[in-house]
Amino acid sequence: MTLNTNMLTDIPLFHGITEDELVRLDTILAPRLRQAHSGEFLSYPEDILEEIGIVLSGKVYMVSEDFWGNQNIIAEFAENSLFGEAHSITLDPMFFSLVAVEPSVLLYLNTGKILSVREHSDSGIQKLYHNLMTIIIRKKLNYMKKADLLSRRSLREKISAFLSEEYQKSGTSSFRIPYNRQQLADYLSVDRSALSKELSKMKKEGIIEYNHNWFQLKSL
Repeated sequence: MTLNTNMLTDIPLFHGITEDELVRLDTILAPRLRQAHSGEFLSYPEDILEEIGIVLSGKVYMVSEDFWGNQNIIAEFAENSLFGEAHSITLDPMFFSLVAVEPSVLLYLNTGKILSVREHSDSGIQKLYHNLMTIIIRKKLNYMKKADLLSRRSLREKISAFLSEEYQKSGTSSFRIPYNRQQLADYLSVDRSALSKELSKMKKEGIIEYNHNWFQLKSL
């Protein structure tokens, strides 16, 4: 059995599903596991996805890359999160690449079988479908937040918006971000040296303190 009961509490896609339903889903969905090494590309632009991926361990980035190899992080998929659901539903070619940035264990589920909810009376499939739609809606809201961040005109505005969002997530003015300096520059779509220079200015002005990926926001 590929699906196991730990997934019922750890993975949002399986929330509300019972152990008996999970056993049936293991048969219906015929899930498969994949191990990926750090730096391994899982898909490329123009690929057609037919499966939803779930990160059981490790981390996956969705990235865009220009002709010269410059990368921009579009989205990050950490442990227990989904990727590829929108493209596997529409069967539209991928816009971006998916790459494992750490040694990762990935679980794949056939999207078509989940979408056959109208043909299935199985309660597990019904719940899985509902959870999937909820996850897609929440992701859309998150992408809207990033679009708002990237629309900021100045580099400082982008940094401030990003750090403010991380503050809201953590609930404290002292927190760690999930990116190193180059990854943060890619996420914000800015030059790394310009980012480092602006962070240094903000530190000197007493707005923030930081050390590697640890940050503390200070009141003015």
